[in-house]
Amino acid sequence: MHKHRQTAQAVLTLCAMAFLFYAAKKADWPGSVTIHEEHLNIKGIPHDYDFMLIADTHISLCDDRDPELIEKAAARKAAFEQESGKKAVRTFHSLITESIESGTDLTIFAGDITDSAMYASIDFVQNEIDRLDKPYLYVTGNHDFEYGSEYFSKKAYRKYFPRLQHLTKTDRQYTVYETDDFVAAGINDKNNQFDKEAVEALLPYLRGTKPVFLVMHVPLQPQYENSALERQADDVWGLSENGNCRVLLGESACRPNKTTQKLLDAVFAKDSPVVAVFAGHLHFYNRSMLNDVSEQFVTGAGYYGDAVRIHISAEK
Repeated sequence: MHKHRQTAQAVLTLCAMAFLFYAAKKADWPGSVTIHEEHLNIKGIPHDYDFMLIADTHISLCDDRDPELIEKAAARKAAFEQESGKKAVRTFHSLITESIESGTDLTIFAGDITDSAMYASIDFVQNEIDRLDKPYLYVTGNHDFEYGSEYFSKKAYRKYFPRLQHLTKTDRQYTVYETDDFVAAGINDKNNQFDKEAVEALLPYLRGTKPVFLVMHVPLQPQYENSALERQADDVWGLSENGNCRVLLGESACRPNKTTQKLLDAVFAKDSPVVAVFAGHLHFYNRSMLNDVSEQFVTGAGYYGDAVRIHISAEK
């Protein structure tokens, strides 16, 4: 009898261990992603389109090509895995698969795809993006080309940003994907400001007549006082030393310089063709109005497997 009891206890212990292992791994299985489905009606669009918005995957892989960052990369990777309960490389693979299998017309990467400009991270992302069979647009955030202590320094722009050129498909601080029906324009984050050359290059599109989807990493501050987005951002990230929102770009948040304000003026002009802004950075999902005519979509953190699919169709 005693022997049978020991056997039964051993079986129960093994079952419990198996269940815990199953529960721990289930959240990290391929396909463990959360896609927020949205619909956006645009006046004058003659065809339907599907966009996939991905940001903040924070891929942190490092090898002996970047020996000085191996320990930091491992620590960052472990921190993201502990927070999300998932491996960022698996969720990124699943997000790319989702974009392919759903027939997405344009996959949008809105910054912090890599956690640093390490060759191993860049190679991994490049190999995954090469699986896409349709166009993509890639902008950088505040982490993509940092490197150790070089965080938005002149050296980072000069030495490490060029590593990303195959991903961004340009050596400029902006990128444009244009069709007969719309313009998708991306601009890189430069410590919460925009590059002068990039702003000047995008202004003709922002003053044109073709609908524009503007892509950036840091979301814009809505033109409404006490907006729901700003309240949530303040709750999650706290306020700056001056008591302002520290994760949105706007007059009473991360204050724009003259160059950045020039682009914002074009975005918020009454006759602006900007119909939507796509962003990341906040690590939570939000859709809200920026002003009376344009909307903003902010995707949750990609290392959690979060993304947004936006179905674009003609306004009826």
